[in-house]
Amino acid sequence: LAPYENMAYGYALSVYERFVMVSDEEMETVWQNLDASLTEEDDEVYDLHIWYDPEGRYQFEVQLKEPTYDSFDTEVEMAPQYLDLVRDQYDEDSNVRMLHEGILRDTPAGQMLETALAYDDVNMYGDSYTVIFLYYDFYAGDREFCLTLHAYDGDYEAAQSLLDEIAHTFQVSDGSVQA
Repeated sequence: LAPYENMAYGYALSVYERFVMVSDEEMETVWQNLDASLTEEDDEVYDLHIWYDPEGRYQFEVQLKEPTYDSFDTEVEMAPQYLDLVRDQYDEDSNVRMLHEGILRDTPAGQMLETALAYDDVNMYGDSYTVIFLYYDFYAGDREFCLTLHAYDGDYEAAQSLLDEIAHTFQVSDGSVQA
């Protein structure tokens, strides 16, 4: 694992060395698309970084944002309704489904909420495959961190293990650095 530290927003984690961080130029496009798609009801995103596996199997993101709910407990309580909140982001043909109703994971930083979806997609050759969308949510004061992994091979167990290993390296400052 290779360390990544964000001094501006007070967090650090380690990402697999084979993963490549998206360039600043590519991130500028991501930010423009994100800004264009946000509505007043959406949570404000303060920081976002993306890494990808050159083999095309995984994409990892760390996002720092305005908390979705008033507390982590409320986030946990609402986890079973997550699919209802995001269903309109998927095509009807995608067969989007929740893999579970939320699992609390213990990490050195504290408890994180795991949410997991699976959906079907088709590549440019017309071949079908399953994507696992998995993320860990962590609240730190008035900040919410989302550690997200897309696994393009449909292997939930491998994706969960990989994300859990990254989450166990996650550290956040005492909150003195605010978004």
